[in-house]
Amino acid sequence: MVKKRKLIWQIFPSFLVIILLSLTVVTWYSTRHFKDFFLENSEKELTIQAKLLQNKFARLLGGDSEQILEIDKLCKKIGETIQTRVTIILPSGAVVGDSFGRVETMENHLARPEIQEALKGNKGISVRYSSTLDQNMMYIALPVIPENGKNQVIAVVRTAVSISDIDNKIIAVRNNILVTLILTLIAAAIASFYVARKITHPMERMKNGAIEFAKGNLDNRLAVPDTEELSQLARAMNTMAINLDEKIMDFKNRSLELEAVHASMQEGVIAIDSHEQIITINAAAARIFDFPVHTLKKKNILEVARNYELQTFIQRALSTHEPVEDDILIERDEAYLLNIHSTALYDAQEKRMGTLIIFHDITRIRRLERMHKDFAANVSHELKTPLTTIKGFIETLQQMLAAKETQNVESFLKIIEKNVNRMVALIDDLLALSRLERLEGTAIAFESHHLSPLIEGAVHLCQPLADTKNIQITLDCPETITAMIDPILMEQALINLVDNALKYNPDNTKVGIHVFSQKGGVVIEVRDSGTGIDKEHLPKIFNRFYRVDKGRSRNEGGTGLGLAIVKHIVQYHNGKIEVESQRGSGTGFKISIPT
Repeated sequence: MVKKRKLIWQIFPSFLVIILLSLTVVTWYSTRHFKDFFLENSEKELTIQAKLLQNKFARLLGGDSEQILEIDKLCKKIGETIQTRVTIILPSGAVVGDSFGRVETMENHLARPEIQEALKGNKGISVRYSSTLDQNMMYIALPVIPENGKNQVIAVVRTAVSISDIDNKIIAVRNNILVTLILTLIAAAIASFYVARKITHPMERMKNGAIEFAKGNLDNRLAVPDTEELSQLARAMNTMAINLDEKIMDFKNRSLELEAVHASMQEGVIAIDSHEQIITINAAAARIFDFPVHTLKKKNILEVARNYELQTFIQRALSTHEPVEDDILIERDEAYLLNIHSTALYDAQEKRMGTLIIFHDITRIRRLERMHKDFAANVSHELKTPLTTIKGFIETLQQMLAAKETQNVESFLKIIEKNVNRMVALIDDLLALSRLERLEGTAIAFESHHLSPLIEGAVHLCQPLADTKNIQITLDCPETITAMIDPILMEQALINLVDNALKYNPDNTKVGIHVFSQKGGVVIEVRDSGTGIDKEHLPKIFNRFYRVDKGRSRNEGGTGLGLAIVKHIVQYHNGKIEVESQRGSGTGFKISIPT
């Protein structure tokens, strides 16, 4: 991945390059212009000097030989005065005068280009290296024409100046320009950096603000720069953050509401996409599949649903646009009966995106329906027996009264009274059981009560039956033990347990009540030393109307609802009841109540 550069290091070098190129072009052009200017001026000066010398040397060259000999001296004198090399060359190329050189040793100049041009009557110009002076020179050559008016060139006067001096001047100017360039470049770099920084600094702050937005810190606000464009951008981003924050909060609230609804639903809800992947699932559905909720998203539903009938239902639901409904039994530690309903899911474009499946756990409903049926049958049976007995004895009494036979009336009436009392007790227990079922699951604030006086009250109410059978009731309950209970209901549960222990315990035995504290609660044990209960009966003894010994139970006046009432009272207190018994070794009931 290419490493990104900061904006300042993209703007600042660009400024520097532009400034450097601009100053370099200006320097090059100025140097070139100055050189051309100096060369042009030098050419003009040399031409003027050569023209001034034309007539003077024409007179000398037109004289006798002595005047010609004076030409070399005159050249040296003039050259020293005007600091310009002056050379006189004859048409033959011989040098007869020169400001700086010895004419005796100088070579023939006929081949020089400026001399050739001057001999033609024109101005000759040449810039080249001079071996005599060992430097670059500019030469201007003009023809010398005699005063008699003949157009015959009698000689060439040549003026020359060193180009090296011009080059040195140009170098000096260029050096000055370079120094100025460097100073200007430094000043421009500082100014460019300042300008670039001024541009990028607010953008840097906006970048940091945008990073905060990306992190979710939408309460952060960008500072508004002075620049119009950036200020508009900052205001737009701040407005965007406000709107985005509102939308996110609205989305979060809706998500929380939806999650709360899903979590609080007793029904299992699961959404599946067209590829059989789980989109969303609530806790109730996760419990049905026996998986944690967080592990199920994006999983294939067929991996999670391990029941063949359930897999078949899901495939059927995914393959149709119509609602599908069915009841499915799932076997685990307990059997679950689920009523499953599916409906197709569509997106905003009315395109099928998956399926929504809702699971209703109807196990309890079906169980209650079955229990209600059994309950109605049991109640009918339990009430029918004493009613039949009462009806039979009433008919017998009517016949006896008609025949005026009164010797057994009193015993028959006692039997009728016993059965009526049994029906009254049965109805009372049924009403108590119905009231407990209505209370169960409601949020009741229990109060702290000492258990010792409550249990003593229950024992006192059962004492007459214990005295009749000469059964000793022992109580071991520290006075300091307390529990969060409904005292009336808990006393009723203890009365039922103690009454059962007394009824099914032989005469001249003991019934023990032991109360103690344990971690997280209080335990109440009621133990007798009777005949005990066979193991196969233990799981059923808390069912309504279930009797281990039906004949004996009816003789003892039991309704078959006592232990069912105890179980509901304990469950109402969020506790649990357990039973331990073996045939011939007595029976023990243990109630555990959380504190």
